[in-house]
Amino acid sequence: MNLGVADPAGRPAPGGRRRLVGLARRAHVTQPTMRGVGLVPDVDYASVAAAALAGHVGPEELGSHLSRAWAEMYWSRVPHASLLEFDSDGARFLFDLASAAGAERADRTVAAWGRSRPAPRPRDEAYQRGIPHHKAAQTDLSTRATWWPTPPAAPSDRTCFAQDRELNRGWSVEGRRYRALEREIANTPGTFFFCCLLYADDTDFPAAVELGVLRADGLQVERFRNRFDL
Repeated sequence: MNLGVADPAGRPAPGGRRRLVGLARRAHVTQPTMRGVGLVPDVDYASVAAAALAGHVGPEELGSHLSRAWAEMYWSRVPHASLLEFDSDGARFLFDLASAAGAERADRTVAAWGRSRPAPRPRDEAYQRGIPHHKAAQTDLSTRATWWPTPPAAPSDRTCFAQDRELNRGWSVEGRRYRALEREIANTPGTFFFCCLLYADDTDFPAAVELGVLRADGLQVERFRNRFDL
């Protein structure tokens, strides 16, 4: 989904921050076929980008626009959600603390966004594997994945989620696209990007995963199917 263009030739704006100054008339959407599956939050990124670009915003402001859109769509489907926004591990998170409202829904991260950075030290994979998650997310075909192409060395339940193993390891066609986007982000420190998880039930096992990256010619967003039992 190509949603906008940066300033001519992608040059940084005054003050060292690139600003978005235009919007593509058409958005190319790459989405898996998931007929009959209601996803939340299912955001119209073209509309979000149009509103953001009207104010010639930078990446940080774009993140705020996205956060509002995710929250509004989430509340429209889960009206009593207890949404929190906080900073952790060098990123901004939107989190549904369902347990605080006494809901049966699992506590789960909705989205995270920020700028890519070099990994501070090797990832603690043994700790990552031991992070607890909702029993519905424990399947033979899933694995624990981190949000970030350059993840924190000490992952937590905020930075990890259940992901289809073929998608995570690049074994499928979609998996190879997913890993290519991850490499692009990881190889360009300072790049603005986001990851949004879309749910179809009350578990913390996302039905789909969206990766978005801000390129010189605009915001590229791709959605990947993460569950095949729906």
